[in-house]
Amino acid sequence: MDLSNSRFIRFLLQDVKNEKETKDLAVLIRILCLVFVIYYLITGITIAVMQHYVLGLLLIGAIGLMIGCFILTYEDHTIMSLVLFNIVILVFSSLLTLFLGFETGFNLPIFLNILLIYFNKTERMAHKRIYSFAIMIYQMFLSEISTALSLDMAPSATMMMAIQTFNMLAFSCALLSTAYAYCMKFNQAEEKLRRINDNLERMANLDTLTGLSNRRHMNEYLAGLVFEYNRSNKVFTMAIGDIDFFKKVNDTYGHDTGDYVLSTAANLFKKFMKDKGHVARWGGEEFLFAFENMDLDKAYRYLDELRHEVEKTSMDFKEFHFNITMTYGMEEFNPRLGIEATINRADAKLYKGKQGGRNQVVK
Repeated sequence: MDLSNSRFIRFLLQDVKNEKETKDLAVLIRILCLVFVIYYLITGITIAVMQHYVLGLLLIGAIGLMIGCFILTYEDHTIMSLVLFNIVILVFSSLLTLFLGFETGFNLPIFLNILLIYFNKTERMAHKRIYSFAIMIYQMFLSEISTALSLDMAPSATMMMAIQTFNMLAFSCALLSTAYAYCMKFNQAEEKLRRINDNLERMANLDTLTGLSNRRHMNEYLAGLVFEYNRSNKVFTMAIGDIDFFKKVNDTYGHDTGDYVLSTAANLFKKFMKDKGHVARWGGEEFLFAFENMDLDKAYRYLDELRHEVEKTSMDFKEFHFNITMTYGMEEFNPRLGIEATINRADAKLYKGKQGGRNQVVK
C-alpha cells in the first residue's frame, strides 16, 4: 500500500520538460483536476437524484475535460491546461449557478481562476489585474442573471443545505491546495535566496584558494576577541606565519605547485587550530593565527608544535616531493596598542626570525 502511494505521489510530482513551464504550476493543476473530477462526479450524482438528467450528463463532459487538463500537464502543455481548466470552471460553474441558483454556492470555484492566473509567471501583471477585475464583474453579473432567470430548478431546503455544505467543503479543499502551493513556492524561493546569500557571504569571507578566512573576515573575528577582552579580560595572542623560500618553490616547481603548498598548509592549519582559535590567509604566503584564551607562553608552545608539524609534512605534487618550513612572529594582545599595532609587532618579530635563520617561532 505504501509503495503504491509512493508511486502515485512521484507520478503526481513529476517534473515538466519544457523549460518555459514550471513544475509548481503543473503539479497544482494536477491536484486541482483530481479535486474537481471528484467534485463533478458527486455533483452529477446529486443532480441526477434531483432528476436534472441533462445537467448531470453535462457534468460527465466536465469530468472528461478535467482529465484532459490533467493529461496535458504531462505533455508539456501546462499553459494550455491552465487555460482549459479556467474555461471548464467558468462554464460549468456558471451553468450550475444559472440552473440551481446563486445561493447554492456553485459560483465559488470561479474565484480560483484569479489565484491560478497569478500563479502563472508567464502572464503579464497588467493582464492578471484586468482578468481579476473581469472575474469580479462577472460574478456580480452571474448573481443578477441567475436571480432574473428563475428557472424553478432550485433544490428543496434540505438539499440546498447539503449542496451548500458540499460546495463550501469542495471549494475549501481547492483553496487549501492552492494556498499550500503558494506557500511551498514562496518557501522554495526564500530558501533559494538564503542559499545564494550564504554563498555570497562565504565568498566574501573566505579565501578562494585555501578556504581559510580572508583578511576582511579575520578583522571581524579579531574585533569580537577585543570585545570579549574588554568585557571579561579574556587574553588572546596573535601570530603571523610565513612560508620560508616560497618564491623559490614557485620558481622551481611552478605556480600550481605553489598553490598546492598553500592549500595543503591551510588544511593543516585548520585542523591544528580547531578548539584553539582561528586562522586566516593574511596575504600571499602569510597566515595570521589568533589563539583564544592563551597568553604568549601558552600560545608559543602550541605554535612551536605547529612549526614541527609543518616541517615534517611531505609535499607530494605531481612528480615533486619536498618539505617546507615556516617562520612565525607572535605577540600577546595589548589593549593600549590595539589590534593593528599588536599585529605589526608580531610582523616585526617574524622579520627578525627570517633574519635569524628561519624555521623558528619568535615571541
